[in-house]
Amino acid sequence: SGQRLPAASSYRRFVSWLADRDLDAARAAWREVLAGFDTPTLVGPPQMSGRGHRGVKSTQVPEQTSRAVGELARSCHTTVNTVLQGAWAQLLCWLTGQHDVAFGVAVSGRPADVVGADSMVGLLINTVPARARITATTTTAELLDQLQTEHNNTLEHQHLALGEIHRITGHDQLFDTLFAYENYPVDAAALSGEHQIAVTEFSVRESTHYPLTLVAMPGPQLGLRVEYDADVFDEDSIEALIDRFETVLGAMTTNPSGRVSSIDLLDVPEHARLDEIGHRAVLTRPPAAAPMTVPVLFAAQVARTPDAVAVSCGGRSLSYRELDEAANRLAHLLAAHGAGPGQSVALLFSRSVDAIVAILAVLKSGAAYLPIDPALPAGRIGFMLDDAAPTAAVTTPDLRSRLDDCELPVVDTDDPRIEDQPGTALPPQAHDDIAYLIYTSGTTGVPKGVAVTHHSVIRLFDSFDVGLQPRPGQVWTQWHSYAFDVSVWEIWGALLHGGRLVVVPEPVARTPQDFHRLLTAEHVNVLTQTPSAVSVLTPEGLDSTALVVAGESCPAEVVDRWAPGRVMINAYGPTETTVYAAISAPLTPDSGAVPIGAPVPGAALFVLDGWLRPVSVGVVGELYVAGTGVGVGYVRRAPLTASRFVACPFGAGGQRMYRTGDLVRWRTDGQLDYLGRADEQVKIRGYRIELGEIQTALVSLAGVEQAAVIARED
Repeated sequence: SGQRLPAASSYRRFVSWLADRDLDAARAAWREVLAGFDTPTLVGPPQMSGRGHRGVKSTQVPEQTSRAVGELARSCHTTVNTVLQGAWAQLLCWLTGQHDVAFGVAVSGRPADVVGADSMVGLLINTVPARARITATTTTAELLDQLQTEHNNTLEHQHLALGEIHRITGHDQLFDTLFAYENYPVDAAALSGEHQIAVTEFSVRESTHYPLTLVAMPGPQLGLRVEYDADVFDEDSIEALIDRFETVLGAMTTNPSGRVSSIDLLDVPEHARLDEIGHRAVLTRPPAAAPMTVPVLFAAQVARTPDAVAVSCGGRSLSYRELDEAANRLAHLLAAHGAGPGQSVALLFSRSVDAIVAILAVLKSGAAYLPIDPALPAGRIGFMLDDAAPTAAVTTPDLRSRLDDCELPVVDTDDPRIEDQPGTALPPQAHDDIAYLIYTSGTTGVPKGVAVTHHSVIRLFDSFDVGLQPRPGQVWTQWHSYAFDVSVWEIWGALLHGGRLVVVPEPVARTPQDFHRLLTAEHVNVLTQTPSAVSVLTPEGLDSTALVVAGESCPAEVVDRWAPGRVMINAYGPTETTVYAAISAPLTPDSGAVPIGAPVPGAALFVLDGWLRPVSVGVVGELYVAGTGVGVGYVRRAPLTASRFVACPFGAGGQRMYRTGDLVRWRTDGQLDYLGRADEQVKIRGYRIELGEIQTALVSLAGVEQAAVIARED
């Protein structure tokens, strides 16, 4: 129309206004809002933030849902912006597994009390945190009220720089996602052309350094634009994210009083895929055969190969028949001391043939064996004996003195009464009798005994479709202490399948060179090791040896060194799930991060969020294990058992699943990646260590008031 545009207001006014703000009040406000926020909300690797190609995906929310969002905002006395933030917060909870999340919110930075702020040209925009704390009982309405209250309390302090807010909280980074609601004022008359000149196209190109940014735009159909780092997210995952965002909006508007933890973010095909790769069907599958016990299966193997060598150690060996008869005699003597179903017998042995005889004897008596490593301190041994209350103990003459203070019958392997016992078997046991009690570290500073049945042990050796099926003629090693559950795999992988078990003497086990010589001399073809232990061995001369690594995270360089020319698998499983719950496909060199694998036969794996909702492929969650490998629980620890062995909502009534505390995610190939612990437990050389237990022991020392324990990576 020939009219001049009014001059823009001076940016100096904003700078002056900013200089007059009460920084102490602003810091106090943000300190209060972020009090107790301990874990930054990060969806992408920090080292990749802002480095990848930027992708953009735009869509519109259906008109009906958009209208319902507005109605929800009005009914909850809040804004559409807050409703959208509430949905975004839920997605972040789901993506990260955290229930206290923060994300960046872009604010205009144009204060109403600065004259002409709406027409200023200059950098006024700011990014401030929004925090959402969501519990299992939080409703949609409560979440919106929480976000709106937080916004109201910080509205006057949105000018504070994000770097200053970081300093207040002590974090270098609070979040790596950004939410923006772009309700820019637009001159509709200028766009319509009523003054003869019309704007025919109006577009904006914006970019951030965050791996994930959601921009929402008001309208009859809410507009959504997702900008993402293509090195962190692919197009399919962003499309799925948008679909889930709309799912959350629909659930929020449908039931504002409903708990947000009950919102299902997965569609039917996703549920079906997770059920498939997690082996959910095993929970409703009838058993393939009558349940068996370890002694029954061992007796069948004795009948097949009575004269084959069963076990050897340091020049001593026993055939299957000799091992069977020796175990029968000791079992009769133990039964005379009260050993039987529902009881336990303590075993104090170094690695030896006698230890194998004693383990089998206890199982034949119907009792559970309680393995005690002689390397344990006297206090730990005393605790285990008091806690498990075994009916008897078996040891060797040289270790007999370690049990002098215990008030129970002690049988040493040189006891002449053993030879006077019958060499025949005792009556068979039930498949649901306890086979062993293995003690692991405890979070409260008190070790806990894990009880595992015969049936669970037998399940461990169901068909493995990875080229490592136990079979006659194999030579296995028992390198691990029998107080470590991997020894169950080593011992019975050989003895229930016609193999030969080479028990590695203590001095040899401690020396990589001597151990390597033993492996080659004995022609061992099934070796189980922790990655840290195998890393100090050389593969030369072991070309026919299959390798199972387990007990700790496996570095890719170990695979690159050992996988060529052999079957190598990575196995995973807590003691509570009977040694292994997952095994990988055969590993290959140069394949990157090493997965912990897919469910073993008889196991069902579920990756769940904090509210027991399955999470999709690629999303981090806690691993739960169900199926026949799940142990009975913890000895004399009913509350702890109830907290870790929980009801399984995915199978028939009465089934349980074990909460591992391990953070994992499904890969697209149906295997799991291990990402770390959800608690303070770590694994060192394959042994589970509770940092809390070590801290408790340190604090109990004279002169120590406080203690902190970390696991060093070097």
